[in-house]
Amino acid sequence: MSARRPIHLTEFMDNPALSSEDLQRELKYIRWVNHNLGGSRVVVNQIADWSKQKRLPSETITVLDVATGSADIPGDILQWAAAEKRAVNVVGLDLHPGTLRIAAEWTAKVERLSLIGGDAVRLPIADKAVDIACCSMFLHHLDEDTALGVMREMLRVSRYGIIVNDLVRATWAKIAIYLLTLRTSPTTRYDARLSVAKGWTADEINNWIRQLNAPWLNCRFHRYARFTLAGLKPTGG
Repeated sequence: MSARRPIHLTEFMDNPALSSEDLQRELKYIRWVNHNLGGSRVVVNQIADWSKQKRLPSETITVLDVATGSADIPGDILQWAAAEKRAVNVVGLDLHPGTLRIAAEWTAKVERLSLIGGDAVRLPIADKAVDIACCSMFLHHLDEDTALGVMREMLRVSRYGIIVNDLVRATWAKIAIYLLTLRTSPTTRYDARLSVAKGWTADEINNWIRQLNAPWLNCRFHRYARFTLAGLKPTGG
């Protein structure tokens, strides 16, 4: 049985007093992880698959990225869209003003991307206002009830479906992240290892499907201690 989640422990990145320099370093590391360890790829591939299957709008697709961080995944979605000549608009939402400022600076030249401030638990978005809602590397920061609340909000605002992309909690994952972070900064090393310890087990993820009353959601496990929970609503569109 996997150890309980140490939800009482706080990551450096969640500290509102974190300096801008430290925040940028943390966000750069997350970008590196998403780019090199599959975080962006699993989201983009899912949207691409649905697009190929013609299960998304034939005209413009609207994506909401909840807890967007530095908006690197929205940028990768838009790169795919440009290559495929697909019209896609992405809205990146984050609660942290400092993170949004950095995201705005780093994505200043990215077209069709909008950034807004807002709470993931109470999304400032109307019902079914976007086609897809996605959320990456965020739910492990939360207790389970709050994580479920975020997913319910994603289901509320999405017309077609959702994509959750986060970390698996398992002994092998803890060993992998320990080795991967040996040469990183002390704050990055602490946050990365704590993130995996706060990840989710297969039983917990599968139980969400029942609690959300969304049997059309599918859980898939990926390399580097990552999973996705994604699906399209039977009545989407």
